[in-house]
Amino acid sequence: MEYLVAGLVLVAVVTALNVVLTVAVVRRWRARLSAPPAALHHSSVSSGRDPELGIAPGDRMPDFTAVTIDGMTVTRDELAGRPALIAFLSLDCAGCDDSVPEFAERARRVREAGGRVLATVVGIDAAGSELATRLAGVADHVVPEFLDAPVGNLFGVRFYPGFAHYGADGVATTTSVGLERLGEPAQPSAS
Repeated sequence: MEYLVAGLVLVAVVTALNVVLTVAVVRRWRARLSAPPAALHHSSVSSGRDPELGIAPGDRMPDFTAVTIDGMTVTRDELAGRPALIAFLSLDCAGCDDSVPEFAERARRVREAGGRVLATVVGIDAAGSELATRLAGVADHVVPEFLDAPVGNLFGVRFYPGFAHYGADGVATTTSVGLERLGEPAQPSAS
């Protein structure tokens, strides 16, 4: 009986230790994903380069289908034929929330130029989040994404907050991690 009790105590201790270590790894992973870009990409900071979003100027917009917070479907075709501004934001990113006012101003300019604006929000409760609500008045489409970020992954996004301007031809004209280095929106082509 003593061996049985000792065995059960040992199993309980090992299980508790496993839970503690798993929680620590997950927290560290989430903190790393939501850290400012410089903290995420030490090699680029030390070499003097800015972190890369994962979308580069000249890249074509991938074919995607997503459901917005209001239950509508948005696709690449919805954005085709006009300039587009796309934001990739996360609930775990302080810089994402801070970027909303400047993003709103850039979105306004894109819309005035006849373009469309799409914002994705990554997080466990992205659809019901305050960030998604704030973006609903700024973007034409707000797409909530779970942590696996299927739309962001299709685009190749590696950092948050990420932004990309696309021309009417569906080709990225400027991209950036954070808004500070993002160029002006593409102007509509004369057709």
